[in-house]
Amino acid sequence: MKKLFSLGLAAALLCTSALASNPEITETAPGQRVYCGDPAALVVDTDGDGEGDKLYLYMGEDTGDGRYYSMPNYLCYSTTDMVNWTYEGIPLRAGDFSWGSANDAWAAQVIEYNGKYYFYNSKNSSGMSVAVSDSPTGPFKDARNGSRLIEPSWTQGKVGWDDIDPTVWVETGADGVEHRYLMWGNSNLYMVELNEDMISLQGGREAIKELTINGIPENSQYTEAPWIYKRPGDDRYYIFFASNWREELSYAVSDNIWGPYEYSGLVMAVGASSNTNHPAVIDFKGQTYIIYHTGAQPNGGGYLRNVCIDRLYFDENGGVAQLEESSIGLDGTAVTLDLGGEKLSQVHFDNTILDSAYPMGTTLRLGENPLYPTDSEWELVEGNGGVYIQSVNKMGYYITAYRGFVKLLHDDDDTKASLDARTFKPVESDGGVAYESVSVPGKYLNADGSGNIVLSDEPAYFTITARAEQSLSVSLDGEMIVAEGTSEPDAELVVVISCPDGTSIGYTTADPEGNFAYSFMPAASGTYKVTAAGRVSSIEFGGAE
Repeated sequence: MKKLFSLGLAAALLCTSALASNPEITETAPGQRVYCGDPAALVVDTDGDGEGDKLYLYMGEDTGDGRYYSMPNYLCYSTTDMVNWTYEGIPLRAGDFSWGSANDAWAAQVIEYNGKYYFYNSKNSSGMSVAVSDSPTGPFKDARNGSRLIEPSWTQGKVGWDDIDPTVWVETGADGVEHRYLMWGNSNLYMVELNEDMISLQGGREAIKELTINGIPENSQYTEAPWIYKRPGDDRYYIFFASNWREELSYAVSDNIWGPYEYSGLVMAVGASSNTNHPAVIDFKGQTYIIYHTGAQPNGGGYLRNVCIDRLYFDENGGVAQLEESSIGLDGTAVTLDLGGEKLSQVHFDNTILDSAYPMGTTLRLGENPLYPTDSEWELVEGNGGVYIQSVNKMGYYITAYRGFVKLLHDDDDTKASLDARTFKPVESDGGVAYESVSVPGKYLNADGSGNIVLSDEPAYFTITARAEQSLSVSLDGEMIVAEGTSEPDAELVVVISCPDGTSIGYTTADPEGNFAYSFMPAASGTYKVTAAGRVSSIEFGGAE
């Protein structure tokens, strides 16, 4: 269990649980670490009142040495509150299908239909099939007696592994006819309708169609991991998917499930610790959630992943607010560490799509960069007889004593030397909390005369402040675009406006309650992306929404 150290104004050191910090799924039982990726979610109505009251989460288990995928099992977890999770065991194994490798439990999705549960899976480049059970927790059995639902030879893709990552959608159309859709694909995006038996194709292999996503930026591409979603009260179809490599998360929208889809923006930039990502988007008890994976756990990476969950927000036009991966998840606490009125911050670096650059790292200093306010946010996590100071927006990266310096480094292993290097013992005083290095006893986090964070013989006492809730929405008011939201009380905010003819910067100040507003007059029609308070939102001006 993760625990949070926080300090009030009286400098009282408290220890409270942070059950819902990311990664969300890290154990099968207390002390039994697990790695897992490619999440899929299913909301089930267990009491028959017409409302989903239990969520099941499925993922492939990563069991390898971190150099390639080794995934023999699918795992299942359940929750009724998105905070407390129950491990439900292994509902299906890759080896339960006679075709393909017994070590390729690649991306899957489970759906309920007419009282049964259908588990659509993929196995590397060897195709896709489906298993069935009377229970969402299984056991699931091969529904096609050894034959594939999708044979790789049926699609003529740009790559040899394009028959992966199924997502399923069932609905009754405006004509009163029920439709059951199967979508999938790497590099190519395919779809076909299923028969009512849910285990065969309506129209056979000839009915498979390749879908189109228009408007994807030149420096991006559709990669894989599609997920179909519809907002309550909105007739449009959203596809969330992995784009580029290393993978970002993007989305596209259409009025017709067959498309064409229009690329609508980035949901989450490339992560700091995994070369892949995989979205699942669901509504549960009145909230929308995005489920994804990172490599943030000790020894983690692109082949040893863990599942994370965050809230997903939409603006008034149905646009998706861009997110950063976040270590605090649904119920953790982000804090700032202030010394002499200046915030401890990482020196900003952008995650790159180049695999060769990882693991990355940076130095630290005093002073907030107004363009990147979340670079000054930290999560304090109890462990190893002290506290780990984790970056909120670079999940799995910790302040670390490294060869006499202080750096922000990825949690590459959990050897004693590595654990000690990123562990600091909190030392209380009336002036705040000092942090003594465990690996270099007698040395404390401090700042030199230039504001760089160093190890010092003299303790420096930091004030810890919990982050206020941050939000941003963008709307049209006549000929003006208005950005408004919440941030720290009296915070001085930079508003970055990316528009068709370039980028401009504005400034505003939050009121004593943390509310702010900023208006500007757009110069041309097009899409305007606004960044403020650590959030991003977009709006279309002078054209179709």
